Amino acid sequence: MLLHATGDPDRTLAISQVSHAWLAWQLAERWGNRTFNRPLPRAEALSAVMLHDSGWTEYDAAPDVDDEGRIRTFNRMQVEVQFDIWRASVDRTALTSRYAALLVAEHFAGMAKTRSRDLLEQGDTWAARLAESFCAEMDRRQASWIETLSADARFQDCLTGPRRDSNSGILGLSDRVSVYLCGALANRFEVPAPIAGGTTETVTLTAVDRTHWAVEPWPLEGDRVRLQCEGRLLPRTRFGSAGELRGVLQRAPIERLSFTLMRASAVG
Repeated sequence: MLLHATGDPDRTLAISQVSHAWLAWQLAERWGNRTFNRPLPRAEALSAVMLHDSGWTEYDAAPDVDDEGRIRTFNRMQVEVQFDIWRASVDRTALTSRYAALLVAEHFAGMAKTRSRDLLEQGDTWAARLAESFCAEMDRRQASWIETLSADARFQDCLTGPRRDSNSGILGLSDRVSVYLCGALANRFEVPAPIAGGTTETVTLTAVDRTHWAVEPWPLEGDRVRLQCEGRLLPRTRFGSAGELRGVLQRAPIERLSFTLMRASAVG
């Protein structure tokens, strides 16, 4: 779950991880032009974006709160719970496409490696070992899928090398852009985007206002792209218990949140 501050302290949108993933999919579906790589094979790469957070469904329907009554969002959870959810996301993606699951497993393995380093710096060796074990599990699953898919002509040029890196990069940047937009985390941020030749180019997104963003250089089809997600409107962000939070979520009205990405040259 992500919390989107609306500017009104009495109006916070709680956006589920699967709605965040839907917004990421809308971006990936329009991603690519003569300069920037498109997802390919398209169906599988886009499925990875859409399904990469599918393991969060049950948690987002009944989220927990910390000792101060704040919602335990995706970045403030116990590591063992988070790894179980990531594992479930990979499992559910594999039911649709093994190649999509391969990309999702790589995505979460990279996040777990970063988490392991952070945990070691904090002196939490037990949790860091959990992260390392999760990484090893995801690496084994990737190796297994690469072996089984290598005989299929559809995947032979995208299991390793630049095409695989490009698809992984599109999943990563779509996720990052969606997190920043849904979480209202910054007025300006950058993402590395894959281009021809196996390299990347930095794309910068700058807020024009709360819903419009200038993008430079332009990595998408057309001149502007509109993205949307849905969230539940919360009257506050602290609750007496997880049960109270769940009751509020069940009664909360649903609102649609939209963002428009534009060529920087088209702004103004």
